Amino acid sequence: MARKIVSQLLFLVLLVIACHDRAGSQEQPGHGTKGEVHQLQEWRFALPQGDPRRGREVFMKFECYSCHQVLGEKFPQPGGDAIGPELSQMASMHPLEYFVESIMNPSAVIDDRYRAADGRSKMPSFNDIMAVEELIDLAAFLKSLGVGHSSPSPGGRAH
Repeated sequence: MARKIVSQLLFLVLLVIACHDRAGSQEQPGHGTKGEVHQLQEWRFALPQGDPRRGREVFMKFECYSCHQVLGEKFPQPGGDAIGPELSQMASMHPLEYFVESIMNPSAVIDDRYRAADGRSKMPSFNDIMAVEELIDLAAFLKSLGVGHSSPSPGGRAH
């Protein structure tokens, strides 16, 4: 249990570092200018922009399709007992941060259909094996899906 908590904290620290590194010298909305001293009440965490095309590759790498169907995409069909929700319509229902949280902490919000016997999500944790950049790109891919989505395919053409 302690190892899991340390792992999740480390993952969160790496996420914050990656957000800072990816932002580079570009100013992020809500962060003011470089010369300003930020007041704590004005600060807010902002995810850097991910790359949906790379996120699709992450979806394939971690075989997310083995539990999640994405209508309009040509992934292998899910099977087995660990079926998760269909994802193609989720973008309009949730902000980007929801996808990040759902990947980092699948038990944060669980529909009863996806709850394991121990009360946690059936979705496994990827915190020990997924890089922060992969997480951000995967969330961007999921956010790019939606009604009549035009998710980038590996060949660069939209569906």
